[in-house]
Amino acid sequence: MQVDEHRGSENRQASGLRLGPGLLVTAAFIGPGTVVTASAAGAERGCGLLWTILFSCFGTIVLQSLAARVGIVNRQGLGESIRETLKGTKWLRPAILVVISAVGVGNAAYQTGNLTGAAAGIQTITATGINTNLLVLIGVSASLILFGRYTVLQWILVGLVAILSTAFLCSACLSLPSADRIFSGLLIPRLRTQDLTMVIALIGTTIVPYNLFLHASSAVTTWKDKPLTYSIKQSNTDTLLSVSLGGLVTAAILITSSTAFFDTQTQIGTTGDIARQLEPTLGTVSTFAFSLGLFAAGLTSSITAPLATAYALCGCMGWNAHPSGIRFRIIALCVVLIGGVSALTYGSTPSTVIAFAQVANGLLLPIVAAFLLLVVSRNTSQKIHFGGIQLQLARLVVVLVGLLGIWRILSIF
Repeated sequence: MQVDEHRGSENRQASGLRLGPGLLVTAAFIGPGTVVTASAAGAERGCGLLWTILFSCFGTIVLQSLAARVGIVNRQGLGESIRETLKGTKWLRPAILVVISAVGVGNAAYQTGNLTGAAAGIQTITATGINTNLLVLIGVSASLILFGRYTVLQWILVGLVAILSTAFLCSACLSLPSADRIFSGLLIPRLRTQDLTMVIALIGTTIVPYNLFLHASSAVTTWKDKPLTYSIKQSNTDTLLSVSLGGLVTAAILITSSTAFFDTQTQIGTTGDIARQLEPTLGTVSTFAFSLGLFAAGLTSSITAPLATAYALCGCMGWNAHPSGIRFRIIALCVVLIGGVSALTYGSTPSTVIAFAQVANGLLLPIVAAFLLLVVSRNTSQKIHFGGIQLQLARLVVVLVGLLGIWRILSIF
């Protein structure tokens, strides 16, 4: 009787979907980088790179599901799992050094793009100088992290990003290119050497390396003390729905840009020009709405990136990986300050800075993802080992992204 009651309770729990980490991951990658990169791709290549978004979303779902599963089964973040997997081997210290370097460099670049994008959004609304806006944003981000008051604000910003995303979706529906152009770009991968930078940037802005650490740590909290089977099932559904929604928004941005710029043979001069894509839906208020959304997207990501860096570094070093920890906050603040200094130095050209950040993350992704695969492969527990086709697909994603990065580097010479 007790067993039947327990099973009945678990079934009732599983009947409701609990969304959480997946939405946070999606809100983190729908930042200035996604808006600017997808707009540039649509303006330069029309619908020709839609396949990249499809591949990126597939890769994100596969890798983020793995990261969440590591957190749920091990009851610890990815950084801690990497340390635990390599503990007692000669590879521990080199691995920690590589992870810290990859995540630190990638997130510093990403933070630069986040702050620059948010500042550009404010500049359009207030007409204040971009450096003034950057200083304010650096102060706000640092204060929120230092005092741990970012949770409520973060979800407000996520709401604003959702409104901007809805506007892009509506504009895409009102300005759809022909079906053959969409399906051709979506299902027939075409890749030229001159497209490599754009493709890597689109991948880097969707499969964000730091989100692997963020997702694993968030999954621990979200499904704490829940049945394992229930938690994994809920996590997989959460990731699939959330990332698919994010991919749909990214595709909508690219499609609206294709119609507004590629079809009219018009170039994007500044980030403010991207607001033209929303005119079919929002009319005269498109510039204000876009600027507010860009600000919200930038500030949301400028909070999550430092937190994810702190999760990764504290976990790898064996320190307290809780947001209230002193070392955790110091690391997060360092990311804000480093990104802030870089933004103040190079922020006069927001589009260039944001695009560079996405390319950097795309190039560093295979390094970080390889450690995730190592944790999964080396863990002998059948509870965590995906095995079969799922793990093979994850390896395939990492190899393909790595080959693209190598091709891009070789093309320079």
